[in-house]
Amino acid sequence: MKKFIGNIILFCSIIITILYLLDYTITKGLRKTHFHTFNNLTKIYNSELNSDLIINGSSAAKFQLSPYLLDSILELNSYNLGMEGVGFIPQNLQSDLYLKYNKKPKIVLQILGDFELFRRDGLIGYMQFSPYLNMDEVKKVTKMYKGFSVLDYYIPFIRYYGSPFDIIDGFFSFFGLELRKPTGYKGYFEQDLKWNSAFDKFKKNYKDGRFIKMDPESMKLFEIYIAKCKKSKINIFFVYPPNYYEYNQYIKNQDEIISYYTKISKKYQVPFLNYSNNPLSLSKEYFYDSQHLNKKGAELFTKILSEDIKKIIEDSK
Repeated sequence: MKKFIGNIILFCSIIITILYLLDYTITKGLRKTHFHTFNNLTKIYNSELNSDLIINGSSAAKFQLSPYLLDSILELNSYNLGMEGVGFIPQNLQSDLYLKYNKKPKIVLQILGDFELFRRDGLIGYMQFSPYLNMDEVKKVTKMYKGFSVLDYYIPFIRYYGSPFDIIDGFFSFFGLELRKPTGYKGYFEQDLKWNSAFDKFKKNYKDGRFIKMDPESMKLFEIYIAKCKKSKINIFFVYPPNYYEYNQYIKNQDEIISYYTKISKKYQVPFLNYSNNPLSLSKEYFYDSQHLNKKGAELFTKILSEDIKKIIEDSK
């Protein structure tokens, strides 16, 4: 019996050791890979950015603002940290990590939308945080959402199970070989697409319109974030990009959402660049769905925004 128990203990010890070794290798590797899933956090964690201007936001940032154009017009070094499908709480986490490992930017463009302060149950793209689950700030935020299981936080390597390409990528990156190359440009992913059918599905699902509830915890954190930027003397701008005009009619409380942003901008003296009625919003030519500009629209919008920011900066001198 003692021998049997001893063999079980030995077997478990071997398994645990293997899991720890795998976890160490994959985690270290994924913290070095520049494949697009992990690219932004890799650059943040390894202090590779140190940009003059940072773009925070969701897909409205990631797909709609070109750092190339911002850099050429404003004559600075920008980076787009847009995160697809997430609200403000994960955005704030990424911003905190940026400030922890990189020099503070001179300018932050906080891209706002109707869903910025809406809190989803699940965390879209949660695997991008998998190499950083041992960090308290990452653990705290990811536990607020569906995505990782309880076991993922306490048993090594388990969080990577079911993601074979990430495991392979992490393994080879550990040894300095990146199998999956980065895509996009400085965090920006242009969408060279034409208008699709997503809005038709939206109208069918929300015939009477949609009310978007703003999350009190997200609102509280949003103000803390702004106050922190102001205290650090970071020039922050609120930017509300254009939506396709017909979409705006389906959001029942859009005026309330924009009024909240306006109120906060006045409270903290933050310029609020609201493009909800910009002429771009009138044509499907510039959009691939009701809430996202395509490549043509994004480039036009980036130029408009850059010139407006440039004028504000020059007027403030």
